[in-house]
Amino acid sequence: MKYLVGCAMALSFAATGSPVAQADSAPTCTDTPNSYTAGWQTGWASYQAAEKSGSSGSASRTVDLPITINAPIDKVWTVYSNLRNDIGRHPFLKDIITHRTCSDGVSTTIDFTALENIPMGSVDYPAKTQAEQRLFPADRYYLTDSYDTPGVITHQKVTFTDNGNGTTAVNEHITFSCNPLLLNFTVTNGVSSHQAYQAALKRDIENGTL
Repeated sequence: MKYLVGCAMALSFAATGSPVAQADSAPTCTDTPNSYTAGWQTGWASYQAAEKSGSSGSASRTVDLPITINAPIDKVWTVYSNLRNDIGRHPFLKDIITHRTCSDGVSTTIDFTALENIPMGSVDYPAKTQAEQRLFPADRYYLTDSYDTPGVITHQKVTFTDNGNGTTAVNEHITFSCNPLLLNFTVTNGVSSHQAYQAALKRDIENGTL
């Protein structure tokens, strides 16, 4: 899981062109400011700066995590794309704090902070992952970008395919980028945690809990 910010939240959603030209496509947004919002803004600004500079000095690795769920695609999409369903199933995740939700009728964008306890040897590191999720329900995929200190960035595309037999194929295509010294640790922990919550979602969709 993972997400991001500018020096003001409006930077992420700034409209271009005249107000009249943008009237039909301007998103409807709901802000939910809280004690974590300033941290999200700072983290997102760091993410944007790193992306603009090409993440100089970083190393990257991309993985695909496929899973087949014995349920129709509409059900799987609804459950899987709801961030709240990760809580209690993702092994590191403790809570999701939403800062802004915007919809333009085609896609929905959610800016949030994920509160995580990441195991590092004998202790847990209390991470605050700053992230943005963009949902495209008509096309059955969503994108998530995230930023963690010290400069760990992830890009994620999750796709949903109807297998035609009552099952749904889900694939998480994830790119991890960070300091080369942290890459193996980041990928190992990231992959294991994603696979764990995939398995938990599959279990709870198939047994009717979700």
